[in-house]
Amino acid sequence: MAEPVGRISPELMAQIMGTENTSAAEPAKGPAGNQEIKTSSSIFDDMLSKAVNALEGVSNTEAAANQAMESYIRGDMDVSEVMVATAKMNIAVQLAVTTVTSAVNTFKEITQMQI
Repeated sequence: MAEPVGRISPELMAQIMGTENTSAAEPAKGPAGNQEIKTSSSIFDDMLSKAVNALEGVSNTEAAANQAMESYIRGDMDVSEVMVATAKMNIAVQLAVTTVTSAVNTFKEITQMQI
């Protein structure tokens, strides 16, 4: 029997999406002091900006894979390095497509709900 998928850490997501070098704003501390809460004027704006940043990370990963292929063609890089860069790009693109598809399907379901 298959094991359930665990929670993906934000650091791993940033590494996959190619955004590990970006610095996030420091969120405010919550009432318990342990939990961090980020306040904003619009949650939708925050989500949309994070999605755009993630897609830019996918684009950067694709550009890195393309540069690796060009370096391999020139003879400057090993095939194993190119394969790793290409695999990272494929995973990032698959994750982005799956996430967008899931978000669109969820939005469709929400808009079709009866009140």
